[in-house]
Amino acid sequence: MFGKRDVVLLGVYSHMIDSFLYLPDYPIGHLIAFQIEEQMEKAGNIGAEFERMSTVGSVTPDLWMKKATGAPVGPEALLVATKKALGQLNSAH
Repeated sequence: MFGKRDVVLLGVYSHMIDSFLYLPDYPIGHLIAFQIEEQMEKAGNIGAEFERMSTVGSVTPDLWMKKATGAPVGPEALLVATKKALGQLNSAH
């Protein structure tokens, strides 16, 4: 296809064909990362907040998120940030 033998690019995406069931984890991971980032910004002291979050222990992801950020895993934090950004955009015009 590319005029070369054994192109690496095609090997990089083979996991999407072989193990496609984990692909939904990508957007869930982004939601979790956003919620944690928002919590870190609210807390102010990133070191202390990270330590608090990391000592929650071995629990289910949803329970961990509730203890770490006060809310279950979900899109709410992203929706609140979107609403805030749209409000700022509308007030600028």
